[in-house]
Amino acid sequence: MTAQVLFNPLSYIDRLTRGGFSPEQARASAEALETAFAESVATKSDIDELRRDISSLGRDLAETESRLERKLSESEGVLRTEISSLEHKLGAEISSLEHKLGAGISSLEHKFGVNISSLEHKLVESEGRMKLEISQSKNETLRWMFGFNIVLIGAIFTIMKFVR
Repeated sequence: MTAQVLFNPLSYIDRLTRGGFSPEQARASAEALETAFAESVATKSDIDELRRDISSLGRDLAETESRLERKLSESEGVLRTEISSLEHKLGAEISSLEHKLGAGISSLEHKFGVNISSLEHKLVESEGRMKLEISQSKNETLRWMFGFNIVLIGAIFTIMKFVR
């Protein structure tokens, strides 16, 4: 497509020949300049074509973005489904393990003739009794030491009375 630049080659040639160029030189210069304009100047149709190309790229980009959003949404749905499935499976596994543990404890209780929960209760009771006994021992020891100190102080006063 040739550029439609406001260039009048005839007036250009006339001006060059008046300035001392030969008619052949002036014509060659005009042709060269006209070719340069045609190759390097953007015309309105060039700009319109560029606009169409950019608009087309914008639509392509919007379509690509839309496809990516759909794929992302689909992937998110698949992941949510997988996570839900895994949660369900893990819940089932945990329930199964709890059941097996309960069965194992029952088996041990039956085998040894002992109720583990009653053993735990007895341990708690024993711990309470031991704490009470320790507390009572502390109190008795403190009373004994207090009494001993009073007797000792009395003995010291009595000895001091006789020593004077």
